[in-house]
Amino acid sequence: MNDPGESAESKLRAREAELARIQRIGQIGGLEVDLRHGEFKNVRSPEYLAVHGLPPDAIHESHEAWVARIHPSDRERVVSHFLATVKSPATEYEVEYRIVRPSDGQTRWILAKAEITRDEHGGAVRLVGAHIDITARRRAEEQRELIARELSHRIANIFTVVNSLVRMAARFEPASKGFAEKLQSRFQALHRAHAFVVNKEIGDGGLTLLLARLLDPYREGYADRVTIRGEDAAVGSSAATALALIFHELATNAVKYGALTSESGSVSVSTEVRQEQLFITWHEIGGPSVAKPSGQPGFGSVLVERAAHSQLGAKMQYLWLPTGLVAVIEVGLADLRR
Repeated sequence: MNDPGESAESKLRAREAELARIQRIGQIGGLEVDLRHGEFKNVRSPEYLAVHGLPPDAIHESHEAWVARIHPSDRERVVSHFLATVKSPATEYEVEYRIVRPSDGQTRWILAKAEITRDEHGGAVRLVGAHIDITARRRAEEQRELIARELSHRIANIFTVVNSLVRMAARFEPASKGFAEKLQSRFQALHRAHAFVVNKEIGDGGLTLLLARLLDPYREGYADRVTIRGEDAAVGSSAATALALIFHELATNAVKYGALTSESGSVSVSTEVRQEQLFITWHEIGGPSVAKPSGQPGFGSVLVERAAHSQLGAKMQYLWLPTGLVAVIEVGLADLRR
């Protein structure tokens, strides 16, 4: 007759072996840290030791040994974050950093994720977590960033070459000078939008910064000549291109016919989010009275409409008021992130 205890024990051993195999395949190492009394007593799993390039007898390595293994460029950031998390009320801990493995001197990227158990007073008692080797992922990201930077550099060169070609053509075709200047200014607006998308930090914002970049050339040294206020929103590369064309045309027309023809004229741009829809309002004040254009729309108007509808999926409404033009752009937040 089989011993029930022996059967349960063998099943537990099999389960532990299976879990260890999964950790080895996923390059995941488990750890436990006793945080009581401000001490850091560590227990490392065999898989953790393999990920970090440590010998089997390092199962209870000291906190100082872990700190010494962190890459010098990451050490202060990581240690400060760890200590701040332990002292805070947080129950979750996560950080990415590099280590230099003692076994082979390799630099490896680690994603550390853990949960912190606290006592009834909020004091840190125990940390249980996992260290995941994400070196392959980080190297792939670095390669993508390198390619993106090279592509961005080449695109910037293309903008420069195209602008030069337009300028040269205008010299030999004086009658086309006006058209060439308009074309150049549109290319410059697109270039600013492209530079914004490439260089901006990853995050939930971006719209107000993009609008500021696009409209800065029209302030003429006066900060209140063009004002931007309201809610921010994330902007993708396709949406940034469309917005560059739209606001370039609005600003150019304001300089030629609208509020910015007058020294006392100004433009305010406001943004508001309502039920996953973003409303951008362009409001000209202090310029000459404007009227709705008659006849066939010009190239700029057609360009704006196509950019709004085709690229941005937006609706545009124009109000030709005695006090100046008001243009309202309505776009979905999801479309804006494209």
